[in-house]
Amino acid sequence: MKKSEQEIRNRILTFTKKRGSKKSVCPSEVTRDLFSDVWRDHLDEVKDVAGKMQNENMIRITQNGKDITIDKAKGPVRLSLHDSDE
Repeated sequence: MKKSEQEIRNRILTFTKKRGSKKSVCPSEVTRDLFSDVWRDHLDEVKDVAGKMQNENMIRITQNGKDITIDKAKGPVRLSLHDSDE
């Protein structure tokens, strides 16, 4: 089932807001919530939307605790709220 970019954005924000700016979520958590049994087929779609949100300073994407852009990431990443104090 296709989800709009806005639906994906909203779900990413829901998950990251629930955790707060000091904690993070795995993109797969968001993807599983949106797509259930076929989540693996949509992980890149969620990561792409997360990358756009990062460019808009809405969220942070980190790998091993360090900021990274989604296109440079190799392996697991984490999503968190963008801290406005940064």
